[in-house]
Amino acid sequence: MIRLAFYVAIGLVIGAFSFWLAAHPGQVAVTAFGLEIRTSAAVAIVLLLILTFVFAFFWRGLGWLIEFPEKVRKSRAQSRRDKGYDALEQAVIAAASGDAQGAVKNAERVKLLLDRPALSGLLAARAAEAVGDIAGAERQYQALLDDKRTALAARRGLVRAALERRDYAAAIKEAMAALDAEPGAKWAFDALFDAQVVARDWVGAIAALSRGEKRGHIVPLAAKRRRAVLLAAESGEAEARGDMDEARRLAEKAVGAAPGFAPGAALAARLLVAAGKGWRAAGLLEEAWAAKPHPALALAYRDLKEDEKSKARAKRLRGLVELNPDHRESRIFAAEIALDEEDVEAAREAIMPVLESESPPSSRLCTLMNQIERKAGTRKEANAWLTRSLSAPSEPDWSDLDPEGPAFGYRDEDWARLVYSYGDAGELIHPRHERFERIPLNPDQILYLEDRQDEDEAVPTEAQTDSETDKSAATQTVAPDTVPEIVDEVIIDLVRVAPAPKPRKPRRRKASKPKAKVKPKATTPIEKKTKPAPAPSPDLSVEGFPRQPDDPGPLIEEIDDETDLQARKREVH
Repeated sequence: MIRLAFYVAIGLVIGAFSFWLAAHPGQVAVTAFGLEIRTSAAVAIVLLLILTFVFAFFWRGLGWLIEFPEKVRKSRAQSRRDKGYDALEQAVIAAASGDAQGAVKNAERVKLLLDRPALSGLLAARAAEAVGDIAGAERQYQALLDDKRTALAARRGLVRAALERRDYAAAIKEAMAALDAEPGAKWAFDALFDAQVVARDWVGAIAALSRGEKRGHIVPLAAKRRRAVLLAAESGEAEARGDMDEARRLAEKAVGAAPGFAPGAALAARLLVAAGKGWRAAGLLEEAWAAKPHPALALAYRDLKEDEKSKARAKRLRGLVELNPDHRESRIFAAEIALDEEDVEAAREAIMPVLESESPPSSRLCTLMNQIERKAGTRKEANAWLTRSLSAPSEPDWSDLDPEGPAFGYRDEDWARLVYSYGDAGELIHPRHERFERIPLNPDQILYLEDRQDEDEAVPTEAQTDSETDKSAATQTVAPDTVPEIVDEVIIDLVRVAPAPKPRKPRRRKASKPKAKVKPKATTPIEKKTKPAPAPSPDLSVEGFPRQPDDPGPLIEEIDDETDLQARKREVH
């Protein structure tokens, strides 16, 4: 509508101008080159307009002819650029979809079509990484180091390539150069720290951790925990090479960085006790227990003093429990202290809140309840808890403990994993538990279990004794089918009380042959005699169960064939 009004206005102006010319006639005379041209004013104006349009068209055409080569060049460049962007798009799509060959092919096209060396170089390097050409990727990244715009990205690519071929020294070098060039690059800190941890460079990792903490690349709590693990690992290295003073100093620094770090506290306490500084070890263990109780701390604190009376030791251990009385480990430790003092009721009172809050109870708790019930003289309940412990879930915290050696048997790779599991999440790892390095029952314990089971089966109750006494006063008619079983029981009882025979092959029944039937006759049951329970091994506690890890060890399978005592063996899995 506006355009139509514009055209109407132009028509009106032209009409008005024409009317004005017609109302004002005149003559125009032009004399040039010996010629004289006379015409009316209207015709002269029209001719002037035509000449103007012709001149303008001619000038425009002349300009187009002059600019034509440049336009052709620009057109070709635009076409090349469009093809390059198309190749770039296809390369990115191919890399994202996992088409490594397509990514490499289109990356080469981008390099040829686009005059962007940084873009084409980065794309070619990433395409080489996608296809697995680590050497080619490194060449591309090395070429990008000269450009300040791409130097940091190139070093990041070189770090990735070095880690891919497990060259941790090169990765540390490139990451450190990147961190020096750009201290705010968090990826450079992470790459440097991770490479140093993998390379077991504990000293370098501690230095990198300090730099990252100053720049805010890691939260303070995680930094303290990571530092504690690194110091403990470095302390273990110093102990291995015989530098005990340095090992002790580093272990104490680890406890200072994170008092609740049980492996560091246990290591420091062991080294301090070896140096004759038991008072200092006690202080570190108490500080660690107050922060976060752990079974290893209880063992270390219990063994601080060797020549100590039982009452004094119990009083000292209760003082440790009071530092964090409501914690699960404190209640368990209190039950163990009461059990050592033969205070069964106190032990039950201490452990009951833990049993009520956990379902099902762990193997460690079942074993502890077995000791309590055995101390109380209730054998059936004790055996029930013992049987339950064989299939109960284990506790990783307890399975890592070795009462005869260091509490935590961490290797270098375990320390490296612990840097992140404890440093970032505050959780300990339990490599022995994860590697299924469980501590089996020793032979004394197996024999003790067998003797206890035989004793429980052989000791009759009061009602059974009275019944057997009444039956022994009169003869009894036995069914023919039960005679072989009675004979077998008599043979077993005789073997138990008889002196050990000469070695011979155990006699076994063949299940395929039927038993011969015996004519019924009156018999009197032979009174069973049981072998008295042998004295427990001196390595066992009063209850027969020393402090053991959570895993009770192998299951004990009972062999059904009881024709010979020598054939009754348990297979340890």
